[in-house]
Amino acid sequence: MSAGDDVRTRLLAAIPRLSPSGLKLARVILDDPSGVAQLTVNQLAERSGTSTSAVVRLAKTLGYDGYPRLRLALAAVGSEDGAPVFATDIDAADELSKVLHKLTAFETEGMLATAELADPATMEAVVDALVGARRVQLIGIGASGLVAMDMAQKLTRIGMWCGACTSEDDALVQASLLEAGDVIVAFSHSGETAGIVEAVEHAATTRATTVAVTAGAASKLARAARHTVLVAGREDGFRSAALASRMSQLLVVDTLYVGVLQRTPAAHAALHRTYEAVVNRRAKGVR
Repeated sequence: MSAGDDVRTRLLAAIPRLSPSGLKLARVILDDPSGVAQLTVNQLAERSGTSTSAVVRLAKTLGYDGYPRLRLALAAVGSEDGAPVFATDIDAADELSKVLHKLTAFETEGMLATAELADPATMEAVVDALVGARRVQLIGIGASGLVAMDMAQKLTRIGMWCGACTSEDDALVQASLLEAGDVIVAFSHSGETAGIVEAVEHAATTRATTVAVTAGAASKLARAARHTVLVAGREDGFRSAALASRMSQLLVVDTLYVGVLQRTPAAHAALHRTYEAVVNRRAKGVR
């Protein structure tokens, strides 16, 4: 990994847990990393409307021993030939082609940061729970509900008993029916959606394994779940939390799905049977 890619990944991965002052600094750095590399600690504090101590804290949060080391890493972003730039915010006047490129950069950043954030041991534990589950319940509201439905569709195709809930009432109802050995996976960008948190808390009382997929490392949902898989995704004026998190959540879903497929021999046979059933139906329709 190049120096530029490394600081980029560290910064994006840290965004969900930064303080308000840290977020201000992150915004300034993301907008102009090579320009920030030319600033003293006092100048960066002034430009971001924070303090020199906030700059030092951010540098240490990112794993550097001080601001000079962070400056060196940021300087590498601008000096590397062909190095990808940080995604910049979408403006109202942007042409659609420019919006497309900016969204591509946003999605790439989010997935790279998610790959850094996701703890391998946690991912393995979640896969183990899914493989041994009697029943899997997926829950999420809004865009997170679409991700829950995507995961349910994937697991159903390989013969697992699972379902997706996209309303708070349904999530609580289904959570109350879970038992020991069951798994509930809750998707929420903020981790503060009351109905989702309540459903996970209720599922915990049934001794079901609870999993949170969220950008809120210190959120209520993360605290309620036994396992928390962190995702990244920053917002701007044209990208809500739903857009910011969706691709990162889907990356986690795909990773968990492949993990289950790798560990479940019967899943391969089920996937083949379901594929053949669909292909045969389409073939009959053509004839």
